[in-house]
Amino acid sequence: LTIASHIAQHADTNDPITEHHLGEAQVIALALRPAHRNDVLLLDELAARAIAKQMGVKLSGFPGVLLLAVQGELLSAEELRKRLERCREQGTHYGAAFIKQGYEMAKPMRRTQ
Repeated sequence: LTIASHIAQHADTNDPITEHHLGEAQVIALALRPAHRNDVLLLDELAARAIAKQMGVKLSGFPGVLLLAVQGELLSAEELRKRLERCREQGTHYGAAFIKQGYEMAKPMRRTQ
């Protein structure tokens, strides 16, 4: 509840109701357990990310997961770009420059064969 309250009060939140942040708070609390200290937490909500970062949690967002997929040769750089554009079309706040940056980062990850 304390973590959820911090998220609700953070300047980057769009929702000041503590109870609405219990899910993010629970995963942050789990990520802080010794068994998960080396794991990477997938969080996109800005306020929750800020609080998790303050608490020392390793973070990634969806674009970071896509980059890992390119690195693991599960996606191409072009597929990463298309998925980020689709997210933007569905309302995610990824700007064109951000998508281009992700695409450019992904291009050198492709194996040369």
